[in-house]
Amino acid sequence: MKLFHVKLLLISSLILCWQSVLSQDSIFVSLDAAIELAFQKNTSIIISNDELNTSKFALKEAKANAFPKLYLSSSYNRNIDRQVIFLSEGFGESNTATKLGSDNEFRSSLNLSLPIYSAYNFANRKLAETQFNFQNEAARGVRHTILNATKKAYYNYLIVQEVVKVQESRLKNANEFLADIEKRLKRGTVTEFDVSSAKVQVAIAKSNLLEAQSNLIPSGNDLKLLLGLNPESIIILTEPIALRNDEIIVETETAQLFQKNSQLKQLELAVGINENRIQMAKSAYYPTLDAIGNYNYQAQANNFKFSEYDWAQTSLVGLQLQFPIFNGTVTKNKVQQVALGKKISEEEKKYATKEIQLKLIELISQLKFSRLKVEVQLENMDLTDEAQKLAKKRYEFGVGTILEVNDAELAYTQSRLNWLQALLNYKSAYYDYQLLIGKD
Repeated sequence: MKLFHVKLLLISSLILCWQSVLSQDSIFVSLDAAIELAFQKNTSIIISNDELNTSKFALKEAKANAFPKLYLSSSYNRNIDRQVIFLSEGFGESNTATKLGSDNEFRSSLNLSLPIYSAYNFANRKLAETQFNFQNEAARGVRHTILNATKKAYYNYLIVQEVVKVQESRLKNANEFLADIEKRLKRGTVTEFDVSSAKVQVAIAKSNLLEAQSNLIPSGNDLKLLLGLNPESIIILTEPIALRNDEIIVETETAQLFQKNSQLKQLELAVGINENRIQMAKSAYYPTLDAIGNYNYQAQANNFKFSEYDWAQTSLVGLQLQFPIFNGTVTKNKVQQVALGKKISEEEKKYATKEIQLKLIELISQLKFSRLKVEVQLENMDLTDEAQKLAKKRYEFGVGTILEVNDAELAYTQSRLNWLQALLNYKSAYYDYQLLIGKD
């Protein structure tokens, strides 16, 4: 009785430990949960968000150039050889050098400048705004790309797991059939050839299972990397293997579908960036006007008796105008360089627009074909399932052969694998379609 209680306690402890390990390392993930995890933890999205914040601070920096600037500076000079002035004979002296100032010189100054007109500041602000919009669209494009990759990786891993289950079922059936054949051989109702054929099917099933299992780790790692999970995590996928309702609707009006395409929007903003750079380069042709102010507080003495110093104060306000006259055609050449950059970005946009239009037409056609293929493979799978059951019954009644059973099982397994592959191909094409039309 005591031994029974000890065993019961040990079994209970093992169950609790297993549940604890499973709860710590296993993550049950639906497709929506996987997408949310990717948006939170994916490295590419984190980097794109940081780059967006960088451009946000760059925009604030550009706006700050229009604010007044105030500087405080202080200095101390020890005049080893003091400055001199030459007085003419009109001052009662011959043309001799007269020393000025004292040994010690202290000076503090407060300088204020306020831009009143600056074409450069205005162009720089417009450029920063366009760059911020570009980076915002680039971050949106990264999210779309990760969304596309996450959906593909999720269903790829799910279908790889299902392929393993199919091959495991195939191996199980082959082993059961082999055991049944060996029993029949002992009763003398089958031949050695039937046993050999059954063993061959077991060997083939084992090989196919090993090949399917070899794809589990790579496909699982791809999904973990996209979701930002630890390598030790165990992902348990909860989505059914089927087409979702939202994956069946496909718009066919190609003229409007790519208006939200992130790549095209980025190229359009790139053209705007180059236009702003042209204006910023041309700003060197225009004058600048600043309001300035200055306040000085200074004293000079031959000693360090600060309390006896005579501190003098001076101040001024005014306007400062700078007008460029000639800089060696630097501005002209810079404008031409940026203008060529704009032309290049415009050509890239035209090419990308045509490419995306053609790709969209291709994807819509591919989706129609893939959808039909999924339906055909599903029908084929149902037919081969019925054929497999009939072949086994015929063999049990002695009117069928082992070859018929093997062919029927192989046909069913292959039809199910074909259906899974057709389903994966459709989903992959549909997610590429969503990426192309810029669906959030």
